[in-house]
Amino acid sequence: MKKKLLLLLLILVIVIGVWLLYPTEERKLKGDIRTLKNAVENESVDLVVRYIDIQYHDNNNSTHDKIIDAITRFFAEVDSISVQMRGLKVSIDSTSGENVVFASCSLGVRVIARYEGERVLAFGGIVKPSTVKARFRKTDGIYKIYHAEY
Repeated sequence: MKKKLLLLLLILVIVIGVWLLYPTEERKLKGDIRTLKNAVENESVDLVVRYIDIQYHDNNNSTHDKIIDAITRFFAEVDSISVQMRGLKVSIDSTSGENVVFASCSLGVRVIARYEGERVLAFGGIVKPSTVKARFRKTDGIYKIYHAEY
């Protein structure tokens, strides 16, 4: 009886382990979003550029080049960037065979940085983070933002 119970527990642990470690597309997207957040906090323009699709556009008429230029100027003007994210919700919107093509997310974002020696709110609300919605296209194995609403 003890052997059967131990075997059942071992199988249960293996199933739970595989389920937790199996990389779903949602987990991959969340991982790419965390990597992008860390790239901003580390002021790594090269890494941020990897996550912005060449066909990027948004409701503020920004294009890929304009948004990269704005990010580069922001990094030059501030330091000690802290990105706070709340309520991340992701959705895999369409797939093509095994490869996910499009996904989206919504979350609350607040960005705090040091500017001229003072900690300032660079983006988001004081009480509540600002809502950001992004659409992604999976390219070269990573999710790249091709449209954003902020």
